[in-house]
Amino acid sequence: MQQWYYVDRHHDRQGPVSPEVLAQAYRQGKVTRDSLVWRDGLAQWEPLGEHLAELGPETPQSQPLPPAPPAAGDTAPATPAPTAALAAAGPDDVVDAGFLRRFAAFLIDSLIVSTVFYALYLVGFVLLALAMAGSGTPDESAMVAGVVVISLLYPLLSLAYYAGMESSAKQATLGKMVVGIKVVDARGQRLGFGHAAGRWLASVLSYLTFYIGFAMAGFTARKQALHDFVAGTFVVDQWAYTDQPGRQQREPSGCLVAVVVGGFLLFAVFVVGVLAAISIPAYQDYVGRSKLAGPMEQARRLALQVEDFRRNTDRCPRDPAELDHPEASPPEIEAFRLFEDAGGRCVVAVELGEADSLGEAAGGSLRLRLDGQGGWTCEASGIPDRQVPADCR
Repeated sequence: MQQWYYVDRHHDRQGPVSPEVLAQAYRQGKVTRDSLVWRDGLAQWEPLGEHLAELGPETPQSQPLPPAPPAAGDTAPATPAPTAALAAAGPDDVVDAGFLRRFAAFLIDSLIVSTVFYALYLVGFVLLALAMAGSGTPDESAMVAGVVVISLLYPLLSLAYYAGMESSAKQATLGKMVVGIKVVDARGQRLGFGHAAGRWLASVLSYLTFYIGFAMAGFTARKQALHDFVAGTFVVDQWAYTDQPGRQQREPSGCLVAVVVGGFLLFAVFVVGVLAAISIPAYQDYVGRSKLAGPMEQARRLALQVEDFRRNTDRCPRDPAELDHPEASPPEIEAFRLFEDAGGRCVVAVELGEADSLGEAAGGSLRLRLDGQGGWTCEASGIPDRQVPADCR
């Protein structure tokens, strides 16, 4: 049985199909008389309207197509560009994407995914640090667990990006679009999301082989990487399997690839610098707040002793010695002071030392003041607002 190939309304090549299937596609409006078709025996792709008689007696016959008007000074009609290109490149002419184009696309896509991830990571890290500082007692294990959870965003983001874009109408990620390539299945068709997700998962094998799986695209017969073999996919020129295969680029533009890759590398350096300028101070503030957590906790414990002392003696203790509080204190604390203010309220003061770990909070002080309702209010002095514990603001 004669097998046909045709180009649908989306300019995607379909086939091989039987004459009955092609006739049904015509009756359903999936193709028109002007749609390009090809079968064995044709020198080039031709309009379907010229071959409707071959598809069966129930297929409406085509009207004669008017000849194209000749160009000025010519004696023969000009051949439409798509048909001329197809005459030079048959329906099975497919240009596989070479290693250089694939490598450039890989770099671009990696930079895009990494940039978005680290931006989200930075936001998540800052929010996590603020939440931990606001709790008053930062827990390192909880911080590590939070960072691990945030890090899981990377594979989810990568899966959504690669599988989503490679199963889209473009059949390509942004990096592949830039260098003019796309991903197809064994029949040259677009991947479904599940197939594209499987290809993304198979790429783990290429990473586990220390990138040798990716390098395979440079020497295999059809430029397939390891994950392409596993998933049954191919990376081809963007004009492959279309009605204009003659537009395929057979040799990569080294200048274009170099400019694109160089530009993205410079952009990556800029992004990394910006993220570092933001994240390093944020991390230092978090460390500073965590260093104040210890003094705050000791101040609260001392405040409970002061409260008991006042309840039993009806006055405020004059110094920590009256509470048998040890004189030794951690490096972050220079001294504890206890006194009664002008309003008769007990005050617990923590004078911070000059330890480098305290950063800009060094030399400041924290005070807990007993209010008239049996509670304590917190005050900070000489400490930047971004390092002040949440309950002292």
